[in-house]
Amino acid sequence: MSFNLLSVAWIPIQHQGNYQKISLQQLLCSEQTGAVCLPRDDMELACLQLLCAITQVLFLPSEKNELLKYLKKPISADIYKKACSDKIDWFDLNHQKTPFMQIRGVKSTQPTPMDKLLAGVADGTNKAFVNPQGLAEALCGGCVAIALFNAANNCPSMGGGFKGSLRGNTPITIFIKGRDLRETVWLNILSEEAVEEFMPMPWHERTKDQLPNYMEPVKADSKIPVSAIGLNRGLLWQPAHFELLPPQTIGRCSCCGCEEAVYNGFNKAKFSYTIEGVWPHPLSSRMFSIKKGDKEEKFPSFTTTAPTWTHMSRLVVDQDDKGKGGHEAAPVIKQARKLLAAYKIQLIIGGYRNNQATILERRHELFSLAQGWAEHGDIIQQLIGNGLAYKSALRKALYLFAVGVKDKVNGSGVNLCDPIEAQYYQQTESLMHESLAEINFNASQDAVQELNQQLKAIAIGLFNQATEPYRQEPKMLKALALARRSLHKSLRELEPEGDTHE
Repeated sequence: MSFNLLSVAWIPIQHQGNYQKISLQQLLCSEQTGAVCLPRDDMELACLQLLCAITQVLFLPSEKNELLKYLKKPISADIYKKACSDKIDWFDLNHQKTPFMQIRGVKSTQPTPMDKLLAGVADGTNKAFVNPQGLAEALCGGCVAIALFNAANNCPSMGGGFKGSLRGNTPITIFIKGRDLRETVWLNILSEEAVEEFMPMPWHERTKDQLPNYMEPVKADSKIPVSAIGLNRGLLWQPAHFELLPPQTIGRCSCCGCEEAVYNGFNKAKFSYTIEGVWPHPLSSRMFSIKKGDKEEKFPSFTTTAPTWTHMSRLVVDQDDKGKGGHEAAPVIKQARKLLAAYKIQLIIGGYRNNQATILERRHELFSLAQGWAEHGDIIQQLIGNGLAYKSALRKALYLFAVGVKDKVNGSGVNLCDPIEAQYYQQTESLMHESLAEINFNASQDAVQELNQQLKAIAIGLFNQATEPYRQEPKMLKALALARRSLHKSLRELEPEGDTHE
């Protein structure tokens, strides 16, 4: 029984209050509108990422003008069918030999339940209000394809002996948002010109006809240089050996609720190999450091509870501190600097925060960058840097309040750093979003100064609020005075020269 992502209606959307599933052809070849709609935000993001990957593989626009043509209006059914003609077998979930994102003949002592495919559902940290009971008892073809793709690209590995994604554990993924789903997909497709310029993949030409590794498997324990992984192979890379059990004829999908053939389990087996280098994914920025003369790269991820705005510099701005390190924006962002430089831009940013194989948090946020964003990365970096600097000033003062200065001032012994940092982030969240979305880059320093004064007021307010209960404690007065001096000294250092008002 075939279930081919190029022909069946598997994309769950909601339009004007109505839920339905549409095919990829309907999405790309018609004026069909609507937003991806699933019970979990991470599955919605994975669905969007899968749509982008399939579309990138089917259509590789040669240069900017061809991409703009696809953006402006739906393609014809003939163009769609021609693009699919030699890749039909790539996307069949039940293909006899090369099923989508699976390896045939996986040996396992017992099947694994479907909840292991949905990140966080089977974790010890799972809570009913986050993941409703029974969310992954059975999954339809569309939901299981999304889950397989998400597990391969965005989730921690399943433990020892199982490989993780090409981007490592829980990378941050960034999308450009369009006016509708079709436009969003095309805005996240690279032209061949951009692949060669921004990925960077000097090996693109010799690898562009490769098959995905679930169709042309790698050898066990092999060492694979990233230069041996082409665009198609990298976008559809399956790091693990999974094989779905045959679907039941009919049932209810416990994720999207549709009535159709469902899958109840899969087999998995350990499989080892080594990737040498870092593969430059189109939807990810990269950070790099220089150690002993060698450049080491990795993808940013959510490693702490700090909000997403704290990552914005490394997601959309390029920086190279010669000889030390830096970061590069995602290739789709670099391409957008040319395509969308004259426009305000909206970004969808998502990912997980994890502790090894356990998912601690899901992120799915929308950001706007004001018109002029493409030319003023330095100002964006300044806004983010200042937001973090005022937090650091507050935290430093509270740390001194807790520990004092050795042999001079006894500390209070009350550590307020973490809870007040969390409050700082809560109180500045909307302010940072608004600043990025509304800043007038032609009068940027005025806007930066206005933001600084607001951040300063929040920092002082939180310091006073945190230390107020201890002001009547004689033993803590010296520590409090030390902390207050530290805070105001740090705040003065953040003021531009000549601006001394408190």
